Amino acid sequence: MRPVTTTPPARSRRRALPVGAVLSVIFGLMAAGCSASAAPTSSTSRTTAAGRTVSTTPPFDGGKPTLDAPGQRLATLATVTYRVQLSATAAGFTSATNSLQADVASGDLGAARTDELTAQADYDAIRTLQSSAPADVPHIDELSSEVAPGQSFTGLHAVERDLWASGPLATDVADLVGQTPIQHLLMARPLLVVHQQFSPEAIGTAAVNELTWVVDEALVIQQEQYSHLGLVDVDATIAAADQAFTDIEPLSERVDPNLTATVATDFAALQSDDHALGDPTSVVDGAVTADARLQLARQLDATASTLARLTALLTPYGTNGGGS
Repeated sequence: MRPVTTTPPARSRRRALPVGAVLSVIFGLMAAGCSASAAPTSSTSRTTAAGRTVSTTPPFDGGKPTLDAPGQRLATLATVTYRVQLSATAAGFTSATNSLQADVASGDLGAARTDELTAQADYDAIRTLQSSAPADVPHIDELSSEVAPGQSFTGLHAVERDLWASGPLATDVADLVGQTPIQHLLMARPLLVVHQQFSPEAIGTAAVNELTWVVDEALVIQQEQYSHLGLVDVDATIAAADQAFTDIEPLSERVDPNLTATVATDFAALQSDDHALGDPTSVVDGAVTADARLQLARQLDATASTLARLTALLTPYGTNGGGS
């Protein structure tokens, strides 16, 4: 695993995972490992920067990946950890919108602005998964320019307009809160039913899509047109992609430790470039220079490229350790 870097608390978008949920999976995997019969293999090992010993013999046999038992358990752990994180993020989104409504009702617009930015960051973390089923996704993150003829401008950006410019704030907040249970349901449905989409390969692909979205959309289109705090989208989406990579990293280290180290280095550089831009909740879009945007875009592309190569190697490891 890569060493942990310290960042300002205000920038952290990751939510603490329910410890019991993850530990129960870990203990289950340990029990499975005790009962599994593994064929003897010839392998070497190395010690990571964090002091953990990992195998440096990729589970390949004659150039074809093999589904070794330790790899299967790591695949299962990645899948379940990712599901728990998504559930926590969806719950956090609901909590943020509820706090937003309460603060608007009490007249605390400063706190309401903070709530709106928090809700936006939570949505950014699940954006790519929600957009995979556009027919089911409510208009939570539409820009005013994207509203179809005859439709109303609602969702996060309507509330953003109301808070930083003007508009029917209480009405728009109530509409947003009314949509958040739908959002949570949409997250719960794949958690419970469509398990295959959370295979290690799919987790890596989601992270690649998140990085690509930042390059194609967040850096070139002003997403926060009223608060002008577009770095909130950039920072939260990069953090979500980094977390997804962290989830599959133990497995990818086993499959290809060298390429995994390269991706980890790319993410460290990406986070450094992102943090250099300043606090996303206070640095306005106009303060970010064109050169800084270009440097970040290049690092995003580089990270997405190496991560995509690594993700392709995880194809044999389907959800819950089974084949794809």
